Amino acid sequence: MAINTKVDLCNMAISHLGSYGTISDIDTPTTDPEITMSLWYDVALQTFLKISIPNFAMARKRVAQVSETPPYPFLYSYEYPSDCLKVLGIGAVEDKKNNYTVEGRRIYTDVLYDEGLPLRYIKHYTDVTTMSPEFKVSFSWYLASLTCLEITQDKEKMKFLEEIIPQKISNLSGMNAQENMPIRKSVSKFKESRRTGYATDQVKR
Repeated sequence: MAINTKVDLCNMAISHLGSYGTISDIDTPTTDPEITMSLWYDVALQTFLKISIPNFAMARKRVAQVSETPPYPFLYSYEYPSDCLKVLGIGAVEDKKNNYTVEGRRIYTDVLYDEGLPLRYIKHYTDVTTMSPEFKVSFSWYLASLTCLEITQDKEKMKFLEEIIPQKISNLSGMNAQENMPIRKSVSKFKESRRTGYATDQVKR
């Protein structure tokens, strides 16, 4: 069976809880499990996207400068995209020295980007059909952990689910990392050994 809808994901989650039937609709819920899943699904998905940073939810765009005075010590204000859940950085992935901060719905920096600030971020991704299989599995366990107590009234089962979530997230992160090669910063081993006494390879992630 293909998992292509949010109801499918909810049924995956409830399957981790035991024999509590299936869910048919969380937009107009009628049963108690449907009401619980309706309450938790959206906020759980947004939170899990921020935690797990899946590759399919990564996005880039240039955001416009805002004509307002930024807080000290920053010089420029930029929009915070409406579909942004988490800012990953500015500019190229290998540029780790960007000086910026996110406050409220603004991004402040001391760099002027004439064509718009080049933002990398995790977006509010809702298309279940294009989510990766490993994300669906991991998210179903996370959703199960959040809804377990209300559906089952079983504190021990909730505790068990909460304890395995870190490993589920770690497995998902490992699979995400396999799709993107680490960015290697070339450093002369000779020059490095003369400067520090040690020859090293530096890898940025």
